Amino acid sequence: MLKDTPSSGSSSHLAAGPWSVLDALTDPVALVDARGGIRYANLAWYRLADDSEPGRRSRDLPAGTSPASMLDMHETDRAAMRAGIGEVIAGGRARFDLELGTSYAADEAQRWFSLVVTPCQVDPEGGALVHLRDVTAHKKTEGALRASEEGLLWAQQIGNMGNWDWDIPTGGLTWSDQIFRIFGYEPRKFDVSYQAFIGTIHPDDRAMVTEAVNRTVNERAPYSIEHRIVLPTGETRVVHEQGKVFYSESGTPLRMLGTVQDVTERRQSADIIRLQAGRLEHELVAREQAEQARAALQDEVIRVQRALLEELSTPLIPIREDIMVMPLIGVVDARRADQMLETVLHAAVGKQTRVVIIDITGVKQVDTHVANTLLRTAQALGLVGAEVVLTGIRSDVARTLVELDVSLASLVVRGTLASGIAYATGQGGRQR
Repeated sequence: MLKDTPSSGSSSHLAAGPWSVLDALTDPVALVDARGGIRYANLAWYRLADDSEPGRRSRDLPAGTSPASMLDMHETDRAAMRAGIGEVIAGGRARFDLELGTSYAADEAQRWFSLVVTPCQVDPEGGALVHLRDVTAHKKTEGALRASEEGLLWAQQIGNMGNWDWDIPTGGLTWSDQIFRIFGYEPRKFDVSYQAFIGTIHPDDRAMVTEAVNRTVNERAPYSIEHRIVLPTGETRVVHEQGKVFYSESGTPLRMLGTVQDVTERRQSADIIRLQAGRLEHELVAREQAEQARAALQDEVIRVQRALLEELSTPLIPIREDIMVMPLIGVVDARRADQMLETVLHAAVGKQTRVVIIDITGVKQVDTHVANTLLRTAQALGLVGAEVVLTGIRSDVARTLVELDVSLASLVVRGTLASGIAYATGQGGRQR
C-alpha cells in the first residue's frame, strides 16, 4: 500500500508516451524528477506498492511523492534510499546500490530487493531512474547455503573429520578448518602444501603414504589408508584418509579430493579388542581339550562375551582385517535379526570381510525364526563373496533344530568359537 505520501499539490507528471515501454518490464521501475518526486512508474512498480489498487498511476500521486515513501521498508533503508537518489540527481555519484527488505506480498512474507539508481540520460529535465529487482530467491539460497556450510562444519567437528583439495600440478593443498585442528593447528595458522603435509607424517609412515598416493595418481587405484601423524606438541595420532583423483580428458591428473579423520581412539580400541580376542582364542583352545569341562567352558564364553560386548560400540569383533566375530547373547527377535543382517553386510562390503563367525553360545533358545535368520544372513553374505561360520551349537540346540527339521547344510558349522576361529584363520575358509 502507499506509504507516507504528501496530501496536497500536483506533481510534474509525464504522459505515458515513450515511457509506457517500461510497463513491459517485470521489474519495478520509476522515473523521478530533479526534486526526487515520481514522474512516471511502470505497472510492476504499482503492483509492488499496492496490490489492491492496480489501476493507480503516477498522475494520481500527490506532487513530490518519493519512491521511498511508497514502499514498506525499515526507516534506515528508507532514509538511505532517499539520500542515494538525491546524490545521483545532484551528480554526486553515477550509481547508487542498496539491498533492502520489504514485507510486500499477499501473505506479508519477507521479500528482498536490489535497488539501483542511475541518472536519467534521455530526459532533458534530468532526474534519475530507480530500478528494483526481486532477489528474494537468491537471498533464501544464500541463507540455505550458509546454513549448509555451518552444518557441515559442525558435523566435521563432531566426527573429527575434515576434507581436503590437492591441486596436483601446483602442489597447492586446501584444508577445511577441522583438518587444521586434527593436525594440531589453529585454522588457517599453518602454511598448507603437499610437501608440508608429508612433513607432518610420522617418519616411519612417510614412504608408505607417498607410495599409496603415487599409486592412486598413476594407476587410478583406490586411496584409503591409515597412518600416523606427529603434532607440533610431539604427540602421535592416527588418521584415516580417503581420496579420489580427477583427470583431464587427456588423462593428466589435475586434482585429488578427499577426507581425513582422526581414528586414534578407535585404533586403540581395536588393538585392545584384538589383544582380548587373541587371549580368548588361546583360552578356548585350551578348554576345548577337556570335554568334561564343557559346561564350565560355555559359562566362561558367555561371561567373556558379555564383558567384551559391554566395551564394544559395535557387535562385530575384528579378529583380523578380513575376519569378524559376532557373539550373540540373549533373544534374537525380528528387530535384532534385521540389525544383525545389516551389520554383517556392511562389514562384508565396506570392510572387505571374508569370514563372519556367528557364535550362538549365548543364545538360550533357538527356534525356527532364529534358524531362518542365520540362513538369510549366510545367503546374503554369500552374494557379496563372504562366508558364515556358525559356532556354539549346544546339544539341546541341535536337538531342537532336528525336531524343527531345520537344515544348516549351507553353513559351515563348528562346535566351538575357538574351532571356528581356527577354521577362518587358515585351517579352512575360502579366499575372497
